[in-house]
Amino acid sequence: MLDAVGFIGRFAIIAGFVATSAAALAFFLSLRREGLLPLARVGFHLTTTSIFVASAALLTLIITHQFQFHYVWAYSARDLPFGLLMSTFYAGQEGSFLLWTFMVAVIGIVLMAYSQKHNNEREVMGMYTTILGFLMLLLVVKNPFAPIDSPTIPLDGKGLNPLLQNFWMQIHPPILFLGFAAMTPPFALGMAALMQKKYQDWVTGSLPWVVGGAMVLGLGIALGGFWAYETLGWGGWWGWDPVENSSLIPWIVSVALVHTMLTQKRTKGLVMTNFLLASLSFVLVLYSAFLTRSGVLGDASVHSF
Repeated sequence: MLDAVGFIGRFAIIAGFVATSAAALAFFLSLRREGLLPLARVGFHLTTTSIFVASAALLTLIITHQFQFHYVWAYSARDLPFGLLMSTFYAGQEGSFLLWTFMVAVIGIVLMAYSQKHNNEREVMGMYTTILGFLMLLLVVKNPFAPIDSPTIPLDGKGLNPLLQNFWMQIHPPILFLGFAAMTPPFALGMAALMQKKYQDWVTGSLPWVVGGAMVLGLGIALGGFWAYETLGWGGWWGWDPVENSSLIPWIVSVALVHTMLTQKRTKGLVMTNFLLASLSFVLVLYSAFLTRSGVLGDASVHSF
């Protein structure tokens, strides 16, 4: 029965990738053929549904200790408290990508309704769904539902890394990844404005998204810093861990973007600067996620786990 849950989760990811690819194509084609817009919306909602199903499937496998799945075996164990057990959902690379994708999908539901009111749905959601499709492709490659390479099912898992067995593990990563996801709408809105050649109007509609994203990302970084201070005892000074800094840089860029957008609203200047900063904040989020989850800084970072 629970093996079927894993199959459903894997199928949901593949189906979601197909749906989001079709939706992105339909959104862009609807710029010339408006009749494709309802199809694009259906594709996006099917993608969102598939992500919800995959997330629920992985969480079910973790809670029920299904160690025949490699991800569950590698990061969870029977003796973990319930809160930490649930946090193993995003303890590894595959699960954290799924969490990120889940949050991008949830934000996308709000963004779709928002863009419909501002008459830029096709451009905004075309870009946004393309990004969502890229994240879905990562999940297709990095399968969180892969079985273990063993003829026997282990009685217990390897468990959560001791450094992660902390109260803040249940709070810091979700907020940080929500901040990462919240950097996507400003980029999509900026690219849509370039396509529509609305170089001034986009600032007013995008500013709340930029402010909200900067606030959430800043909160995630602050909680991570407090966690590191509490666990590693950095004596109150910034430890200059490269992974910590990689998430700080897009936050600094997003704060700069808030100020330059306010300047553009008042003076009509800094037009290209704002497009550049909106793009840069998103690109730096991708770079930060790569540094955090790729393992390339395993010898230089306390995030080597």
